[in-house]
Amino acid sequence: MNGQFAQRHRDQVLLMQLTEVGVPTSYDKVQLAALMMRYTGQDIMKDIEIVIRCWKLTPHQLLLQAKDIWANGFRPEDLKENGSQWDAKPGE
Repeated sequence: MNGQFAQRHRDQVLLMQLTEVGVPTSYDKVQLAALMMRYTGQDIMKDIEIVIRCWKLTPHQLLLQAKDIWANGFRPEDLKENGSQWDAKPGE
């Protein structure tokens, strides 16, 4: 199995989890926005757009909200726990 397939499989699992979200959290929104950017122009976009509509958003609104969430310092807890470039201080 190549890495691209593995990523798509993980993303499809994530998308299925997001379909069950009634009221999305900031984390949910940034996850779905990332999927939307990753899969623009591909078949999976139909499913992503369904979730966006269920959340009563447009794709443009979702991207703006995700951008605002990140701009205001939001970092998903899993990144903080596992460590990443997002939570590393300069010089560490």
